[in-house]
Amino acid sequence: MKKDLRYQKTKIAILRAIEVLLQNKDFEKISIKDICETAQVSRSAFYLHYTDKYDLAKQCQLELIETGNRFIKERVITKRDKLMLTMLNLLLGEGKVMALLISSHGSSEIQESIRSVMRQNMQKNILPLTNLKFANSTEERYFLSFFSNAIFGVIQEWINSGQKESPEEIVALVDKNFSFEFK
Repeated sequence: MKKDLRYQKTKIAILRAIEVLLQNKDFEKISIKDICETAQVSRSAFYLHYTDKYDLAKQCQLELIETGNRFIKERVITKRDKLMLTMLNLLLGEGKVMALLISSHGSSEIQESIRSVMRQNMQKNILPLTNLKFANSTEERYFLSFFSNAIFGVIQEWINSGQKESPEEIVALVDKNFSFEFK
């Protein structure tokens, strides 16, 4: 069923609808009715895909993370700047809904979830590629918290200010402030 063309078209319509709605409305104020009307799909069609709007947001997040992890593994990214550039380009391309959820129109609950996933992803997939050494797990935990929140804040500011700078410019700005290197 998930490969059915109608199923895929409905999913795309729902994603486009939430993208349009998030440009002018806070996530918390968007209803399933709003999404369905904008997507021109029935409520039952929406519920075939998602349990609620939070599930929709979570699925977008998971898909973007999966795509990002695949990019990292396929391209064997070994430079911090290339990793950040990949993330920003993903947000510009496949992650438009996620970018809007990170923006000031997103919900704080979703943003905290994204920060948490970023922290976990950094610990699992990025720290092992760096030259960083920590004296203990507390030191590592606080570094992960600091770095993931800093990167999230930069991305959020970039999105909120209309993504005027190129991904390359953002990477250069971040690069000026962090001195660790990948192995």
